Amino acid sequence: MDSQLPLRILEASGLLHRLGYLGLRVLPGINASGTAWRIIIFNVIEWNAEDKFGDPHNASESCVYTTAGVNVFNNDVQFPEDVSHVGVAEAILESMPSLQRSTPGETGNLDYVRWYAQLLSQVTRLDELPVAYADYFDDSEGWELGWGSDRRFPAPPRYLPEPDAPLVPAKAGHRDEHYVLDLCAEVLGMSCAGQQTFDWLRGEPSLKSGKRKALPVDGYFEALGLVVEYHERQHSESVPFFDNKMTSTGMLRGAQRKLYDARKAALIPQHGLTLLVIDYRDFCHKKGKIVRDPARDREIVAALLARAAECSDPGVVTNFPVPLAETPAER
Repeated sequence: MDSQLPLRILEASGLLHRLGYLGLRVLPGINASGTAWRIIIFNVIEWNAEDKFGDPHNASESCVYTTAGVNVFNNDVQFPEDVSHVGVAEAILESMPSLQRSTPGETGNLDYVRWYAQLLSQVTRLDELPVAYADYFDDSEGWELGWGSDRRFPAPPRYLPEPDAPLVPAKAGHRDEHYVLDLCAEVLGMSCAGQQTFDWLRGEPSLKSGKRKALPVDGYFEALGLVVEYHERQHSESVPFFDNKMTSTGMLRGAQRKLYDARKAALIPQHGLTLLVIDYRDFCHKKGKIVRDPARDREIVAALLARAAECSDPGVVTNFPVPLAETPAER
């Protein structure tokens, strides 16, 4: 039996829209050889206006799938045959931490959300999977529902930010985490290594593979022995619908996030580095997103960096408490 995962992915995207994750978009198509359907899921805050599809393949965060991989999602998530759309939605949020609940004005994506609901109502079988692009494909008449079917559906509305978008609009690859790290680099006068990993900082073992993935840190200034983590809203507020779901390690998603935050707070200083945790609550914010004022925000970041520089011994610098827990992988 053919995998039903493509349908579950499309349904999961609709579910996330209904739950308030209004920045989500999808781009489905056919591979170059014409043998597989594929899709990429991305956040509209990374939209690149120079590409008519928003250039999602160069986004810093995305989820990908191809029917050639059967039940493998985003390259390394092996789903069971009976995975639900809720399980897929959890995996999307796990891979895209910048995707947060938002208002229509914060994303400018409401017309797309409405359009997508209509599209989803027309796709109930595998032979109706939408196609936005393919080699030698004429997209002037919209998307095709079912490769080779000639059944067309209007193309999605063009993305235009709403007037009440943030003061400094997010640009491709420049979500709040990047904005804060760029401010740090500007204040310090040196470049920042993003998503740095260390062999001594790893997650819990996967129940299926037994492998322990390295836990990346948001920013690393090697010359200063300084690690910077930016905590978005999910680090301090629970989202029960998703936090109470099981991850590949056998832990609840919310509990795993707290464990990993605590593990970083414990192990980073143990290895001679200072950890600076910058929280969204350090800034003027709206629904968890920074209302950007570069001059004001630079002063906030500079004050936090000055506190970190005053530490005589490696430790944790933050205005808000980080979770305290044991680190099972180190026991």
